Amino acid sequence: MNAVDAHIHWFPNAYYEFLAQRTRLPRAERDGDDAWFYINGNRSVRMWPEWFDLDMQFETFASTGAEMTLITSMGIHSDLDGLPADEAREGARIVNEAWADAQRRHPGRFFAAAAIPLQDTALAIDELEHAIGTLGLRGASLPGSIAGEPLDAPRLEPFYARAAELGVPLFIHPTDGVFVDVMEGYDNGIYKSLGRVVDSSVAVLRLVLSGLFDRHPDLKVLHFHAGGVLPYAAGRLDKNAKVAALEQPPTAYLKRMWVDTAMPHPLTLRMALDFYGADRVLYGSDNPCWNPLAALEALRSLELPEAELRNTLSGNAGTLLDLRAPAPVG
Repeated sequence: MNAVDAHIHWFPNAYYEFLAQRTRLPRAERDGDDAWFYINGNRSVRMWPEWFDLDMQFETFASTGAEMTLITSMGIHSDLDGLPADEAREGARIVNEAWADAQRRHPGRFFAAAAIPLQDTALAIDELEHAIGTLGLRGASLPGSIAGEPLDAPRLEPFYARAAELGVPLFIHPTDGVFVDVMEGYDNGIYKSLGRVVDSSVAVLRLVLSGLFDRHPDLKVLHFHAGGVLPYAAGRLDKNAKVAALEQPPTAYLKRMWVDTAMPHPLTLRMALDFYGADRVLYGSDNPCWNPLAALEALRSLELPEAELRNTLSGNAGTLLDLRAPAPVG
């Protein structure tokens, strides 16, 4: 079986070294084979070796029995959006160069969605053009917010226009930004299970209500975690969106997006397939946060028609991301 995992996280060691040199947040430090990342108001996150070891991730996926192509993007613990703009650009360039090198070393088996310094719109556009045009990366990673600033900030309009012009898919992944205080406690279990999918759902809904997709109908978005809470709230979204004066109901724009399977429960995935359509759902595991077998087994339990399962596992990602082996970069 061949599959494309559209949702993994691999941080190059060079990015850890970059954060380890800092004395202010965000910063990082080693703890044996693990690392601590200190982000978001000095919240600490332990990162185990697989976060930094791409070969180890390939070994994990080999154990599934599937021939896997991996697609990495910036995750919740990078805190790139918490850096000053000039340092964010430096950090993004470090990550993107390392990811491009991995694409060359693993042709057809590894691709990446670029880190983008969204703190400064001009820098963001410059890095987008470099990552896509020069390095050959396949998308752009966006957090749920930029150090508290929402993704629908008017200053970002030129960035979205350029992404649409280039045909670059935007990968929207949660930060730890919304409702933090009321979700504290229980070993961060409330935020991990609910807060993060609410975070990215708020971000995507703000983009929809801003009219961004009326202005840029060709803009491509991959919303991780099966679209978060948005499909479940579809009726409420359409009922309460009149003030936005959109050309269509909000759910019409959502159904033009793509989502992944990193909400591995059969009922959740069935709803994602029904809401977005079988051509809009990509297999994604969220490794190393989640064992890749979880989403695979949830998909198999649905007993999908063979063509639909094949498209979810690989075909839809290949279409969205133009997954051909990257040309050598000089």
